[in-house]
Amino acid sequence: MSWTGAAARSIYRHATAVPLAEIPRADPQQHTMGPAVSLYALQRLPADLLDLALRNGLAIELHGIHPDHLSIVKPGSRMVHPGHWFAYGKAYNRVRPQLFALPGPASDTGRQLQRGDALIMAVPPGRDYVLHNARLLQQYLHHRGFPPQLLRRVVRYPFAEESIADWTGLARFVRPGDRVLMGYVKELLPHLLAAGGTVVHKDDSPYYGVVRVAMPGGLEVCALGVRFSFWGCISARLAAACTRLGAREIVYVGKLGTLRSPNDIYSTIFCPTSYLDYGASPRLLDAEAAPRNAVIAEFPHLDSGTHMSVATVLEEDLDQRALAEKHGVQSIDNEIAQMARAIAEADAEYGSTTAFTALHFATDYLRREGEAEHRDIFNLTNHRLGSALRHKDRMIARIAAVLCEYYTFGEPATAAANPKARSAAPLPNTLTKRDS
Repeated sequence: MSWTGAAARSIYRHATAVPLAEIPRADPQQHTMGPAVSLYALQRLPADLLDLALRNGLAIELHGIHPDHLSIVKPGSRMVHPGHWFAYGKAYNRVRPQLFALPGPASDTGRQLQRGDALIMAVPPGRDYVLHNARLLQQYLHHRGFPPQLLRRVVRYPFAEESIADWTGLARFVRPGDRVLMGYVKELLPHLLAAGGTVVHKDDSPYYGVVRVAMPGGLEVCALGVRFSFWGCISARLAAACTRLGAREIVYVGKLGTLRSPNDIYSTIFCPTSYLDYGASPRLLDAEAAPRNAVIAEFPHLDSGTHMSVATVLEEDLDQRALAEKHGVQSIDNEIAQMARAIAEADAEYGSTTAFTALHFATDYLRREGEAEHRDIFNLTNHRLGSALRHKDRMIARIAAVLCEYYTFGEPATAAANPKARSAAPLPNTLTKRDS
């Protein structure tokens, strides 16, 4: 589904400015990444273009608008940087923030950035992704010595966020009874086929791609690839939408950070069964309140306990790490707990019993208060090195082996969605941001 003109503008009809005071920069001395947190920010932004623009006095605006829609919502804007370069063939999670120039009233029709223009970062919609990228910009400005006021505006579009499953056409790809596989879909597909799976259907759009694979024994997997970044709370919205569309199960395969030991990096499979959603309104889901984890029922040795999800990487400071440890958290990311909570709440609302499993591997370790930096290990600044990518492929192959056995010999396709249905009672354990 492509959007043009008035239809695209209607998605962004409500705008909400985020106060810049709510977007602090990270203190490297207090962050779990240490000084590497600034390098992390620099690696994710195009320094050549930003430095040129900022030195010429251009201000930056960040808008939670899908980059394909920016020229419609902001007429006259033109893309000046794709934001991130990907290797050829990357199909999913490739729509990231892009940079556009919006000419000021005194600008001519030339192609160069001019004083009075605005530099707009168009970020795929989502509160958490907007805040994450805004904090990256704040970190960048500070590290490069630019005035913080050059980040002029940060704007969210709540309707675009709330309705993202609708305007991206998710209902075309998810059917009642589906066993949805998300995350590293393209990487997992060859393993499913090598285990005897057969492709029975393919479909794609500008927002999604789906491959339906019939596994030996008759179970069908709906391998759902998402082209835009579904960071944080957007993952929760997609998970809830899949639940409303009748999905029997959602399995999400990805990467996370470990709080246990640096030895977990590229060596341990994490499969949590309880969750701490530390987003806009923190909440705990113990194993009884969480969605049923059908993979753990088949492979109980994979149970990695409690997992925590937060909105942004730059907020992962030592205080937050201490809070996580108090609640027994073993691992951290931006999506898993939010997805679990969204599925549990959708189940309670619609009377469904959707299973949920996260199968992840660790790419980094979050240090404790007083713990020295581990400069000789992989982290979020070097996880794209060739050696790290080889470790990544090995971990995906290990996770694929679990899934191939599960989809072939595990819970049969005709099994009830949940033999012990959860009640629709309110979820327990509402927290405050600094609950201690």
